[in-house]
Amino acid sequence: MEKNKKKTEANLISFKVLLTKKNEIITELSQLPEKHIDNIFQPEEAWVVRNVIKKCKEKITPLHSYLQKELQSLQEK
Repeated sequence: MEKNKKKTEANLISFKVLLTKKNEIITELSQLPEKHIDNIFQPEEAWVVRNVIKKCKEKITPLHSYLQKELQSLQEK
């Protein structure tokens, strides 16, 4: 891959359910740190990105918490 090639995609927020090599199921919630938004995006795009992350996080965070508890209880059995 070319070193100077600009990225055309950015992970704003993601939620994953993963299976490890030890057959453990784990969840992962990640997002672009808010402090980097203004450095990466133009001002007219930054407010959109900030709001997309905020709205997604409002929906994903409760699901992430719920699944973590459920998976933990399943693994304890």
